[in-house]
Amino acid sequence: NELEDLYAPYKPPSKGTISERIQKENPELVVAIDKLWAGDGNHDSSSGTTIHAKSLKPREAVVHLLGTKIAGEPRVIDAVMDALIRHCRLSTKKNKSSKKENTNQKSQQNTKYRHYEDFSHPLVHLRDHQVLAIRRGVDQKVLKLSYDIDGDKMESMIQRILLNDVLPKSLAIVWRRDYAWRELATEAIHDAWTRLLRRKTTTRLWTQKGKTAEDRAMQVFEDNLRNALLSPPFLTSVYLLALDPGYQAGIKCAILDPSGHVEELSTVQFLGNKRQDALQKLGDLLFKVQKFAPDQKKVVVALGNGHGTHESRTLVQEAADAQEIAVNIQLVNEAGASVWSVSEAASQEFPNFPPAAIAAASIGRRLQNPLHELVKVPPKSLGLGMYQHDMAEKRLDEKLLLASVDAVATVGVDVNSCSLEILQKVPGLNNKLASKVLKARPLTTRNELLSVTGLGPKIYENCAAFVRIEGKEEELDSTLVHPESYDLAKWLLKKFKWKLHQKIDELPPKKEWENQWDDVLTKASSKFGISRERVLAVVENLVDSMTKIDPRLRTATAKEATTSSKAGLTDKCSLLSPDVAEASVLRKACPVRGVIGTIRNIADFGAFIDFGGHNDGLLHRTKLGPSIRLDNLLIGQEIGVDILSVDENEKVSLGLAGLDLEPETKRSRVSTKTTVKGQTKNSSKRRMSTSSRAKNTKRRKT
Repeated sequence: NELEDLYAPYKPPSKGTISERIQKENPELVVAIDKLWAGDGNHDSSSGTTIHAKSLKPREAVVHLLGTKIAGEPRVIDAVMDALIRHCRLSTKKNKSSKKENTNQKSQQNTKYRHYEDFSHPLVHLRDHQVLAIRRGVDQKVLKLSYDIDGDKMESMIQRILLNDVLPKSLAIVWRRDYAWRELATEAIHDAWTRLLRRKTTTRLWTQKGKTAEDRAMQVFEDNLRNALLSPPFLTSVYLLALDPGYQAGIKCAILDPSGHVEELSTVQFLGNKRQDALQKLGDLLFKVQKFAPDQKKVVVALGNGHGTHESRTLVQEAADAQEIAVNIQLVNEAGASVWSVSEAASQEFPNFPPAAIAAASIGRRLQNPLHELVKVPPKSLGLGMYQHDMAEKRLDEKLLLASVDAVATVGVDVNSCSLEILQKVPGLNNKLASKVLKARPLTTRNELLSVTGLGPKIYENCAAFVRIEGKEEELDSTLVHPESYDLAKWLLKKFKWKLHQKIDELPPKKEWENQWDDVLTKASSKFGISRERVLAVVENLVDSMTKIDPRLRTATAKEATTSSKAGLTDKCSLLSPDVAEASVLRKACPVRGVIGTIRNIADFGAFIDFGGHNDGLLHRTKLGPSIRLDNLLIGQEIGVDILSVDENEKVSLGLAGLDLEPETKRSRVSTKTTVKGQTKNSSKRRMSTSSRAKNTKRRKT
């Protein structure tokens, strides 16, 4: 923008504009205005007298040229921008022209922006989510945007800037003293403000606000995505039944083994007179899962949180009771599962299955290992972030790649069992190399990676520590220890008298390692010529491998430990009863205390909680209590909430369980009128005092 402002005075006029026409019809006038603006054109060289303003003709052309000069002056633009930042207010109204479209979809769309149908706020103080909401409403032609600016004050300020900082001294003196010149300057300033500066500066300021809001939205998306990718696996080494709920299409079912492979796919229809058959089929599926894993105390059911969830949960529970099978039903966020199920990668993995059945497998795998499944889904379909559908797809893909690479580097992957999508995210590997590594499987040692065509020593150095191989030839290949640190790792194992595949009974707290093992760290640093920090990192990798702690579990524990408050705990909470899941029933039952929910998304203004209803509820940041902040929350974390209210648009307001918050009540009409009257009286008093001061000033002048 600054570069454009500097170039603007030298830029030739665009074709078809008034400026181009003036240049063709009155070239002498253009030269005279240029000289005048430069400070050497306000005197007649032949007579030595000052040129009169009325001698410059035609008047409209003069005003237009001077207005263009004023509007292109960088110092004027900067001053206007500064003034707008301090004083400009943004207003939004309901777009009345949209009444022509009276479809149900349009009416539902309008209710989303009810808060902004009569909205006014200082532009500079708008929050990022408000900017994104208004921008979407304007793009959808539901809202009309305007700016409240005092034009007279802006024109006075522009005149002051011109006379004091921009115009040559000789011209400034003439403009101050000569009435005709002053009148011409006033017209030119008015033309510059109304024709060019107002739109130019407000558009620039709104664009800047939009870019800042986009950057914040991308940051929120990245944070939420990283948290989602690093969500801890529910249980390892369990068989489960995955369900993708639905009505007409039925409930899609998939039995998965502990590694995520599909044992069986089927569809259960339950509408109409098919309910008994559905109960029988679900009971058979639960029995098969129990047969696959007889040691499991409960059959784990991964249930998608889409349409038909409550009916499906009721059916599963009834079928389990009939078969006397204990079940553990876990709600899973199914956002993007259907999108991935129709992708080319899904059809290659499941060539003989319909997309509806594939979605059920994806839901089950998300419960088993979120990282391996979420990297397959397009970023816009993940349901994470803040207005991510309005963001550029290229930027979202970049964030997904960076977050995925970071997550894979944190967790590591088993190179012999992971999918191509997750192998592509290993630092140092690209799509082509990952495909070649896939064809070279099974690998017995990390060194065999060097035999893959195109994978040289440098790439091996980057990726080796992040791929694990459960082999017998080198036991350190199953850890996150880099091959170049194997000698150090073996020396440390010998020094501490540890065995890699034996659990350590007693281990000091991590913060005390450096003090308690000071001698060992110092000797290792001296012997291998590396820093103590690097030695400590190898020790941490060894401890993680021996204790079998998933890094994702450690991250989640550390995050949850930051909330010392008892508010939000799920100990005394329970799942929402299906009897009150309908919005109309839930509205009458509010407030409903102590409901277990799962955090699905986090934005600047609050967290969206899947509490078991048809729509996610909003836990606003003002309802978190004094000891919990939004950055204490983790996507996928279970949390106790109170359902406070459900409005006519089925938007659910939540509060943190344990705070005993009350539903917000609308102000009564009487109190509103009283407030308005009070404000009117105060404002009238202010107007009276202002007018009296003006009269007193007039008397003093007289």
